[in-house]
Amino acid sequence: MKILKLRLKNIQSLRGLHLIDFTVKPLSESGLFAITGATGAGKSTILDIITLALFNQVPRFGENGISKSKLEENSSIVTHHQDEAFAEIDYEIAGQQYRSSWSIHRASKTKKMQDYEMTLATLPDGQYITDKKTEVPLKNPEI
Repeated sequence: MKILKLRLKNIQSLRGLHLIDFTVKPLSESGLFAITGATGAGKSTILDIITLALFNQVPRFGENGISKSKLEENSSIVTHHQDEAFAEIDYEIAGQQYRSSWSIHRASKTKKMQDYEMTLATLPDGQYITDKKTEVPLKNPEI
């Protein structure tokens, strides 16, 4: 698997919308690089975004996947005081590109956290392989 891009919004300490694009310089020219920074800067969050978007898992919060109840118990996945969050990865295998996404939001009226959603699509056409959140974590390793 070759990771092409990571997109995220309001995941842990990384408030707002962010893009990490491995297809443009300087990352496209780097064979090896390090993720460095101060405590709380978001280094582990970058790795969490990958596992969340692919498998609905954040290993440091347990290995049974992220559920609505876990999110309510452990609010550290969604940035504090934010109503929506998403993690998305574009990757390539054997010349075919894919996008795997995880997202969640609060209901506008009740302000209660809704259940998360996941999708897996081919790129560049955006055709869904599946939009069933239970299938995406199984399909990614299959691919």
